Amino acid sequence: MIKLAYLFTSFLFIISTTSLEDIINALSIQNSEEIINQLDKNGDIIINDKKISGSKSEVIRSLDQFFDKNNFNELKIIHSGNSENNIIYLLGEYISNDDLYKVLALIKKNSNNHTIQKLTISKKE
Repeated sequence: MIKLAYLFTSFLFIISTTSLEDIINALSIQNSEEIINQLDKNGDIIINDKKISGSKSEVIRSLDQFFDKNNFNELKIIHSGNSENNIIYLLGEYISNDDLYKVLALIKKNSNNHTIQKLTISKKE
């Protein structure tokens, strides 16, 4: 019985981990709910110099509206790397027919789990 409980707990731990690829995929397909699920509890989302705040559903709605309004064709990752304190950064661009937006994601790595610490999206002038 103890062995079964250990296996179940291990299985739940594996399921709850988020990889860097999961975060990139959520950003690529513009899945607002998944982006928010991968956001650290103290994480920030900033779009065009405005911090998006509110309840989880309000933030999801704001992101959905942003993605719907801009109709991005793709997310192009330009550069990624590691910095101090287990922070991974991603620099990218959301590309639409009309506009280009810079994307900066700061991602914290804890063991096998990754969480978004800060996501900044700003229109490139």
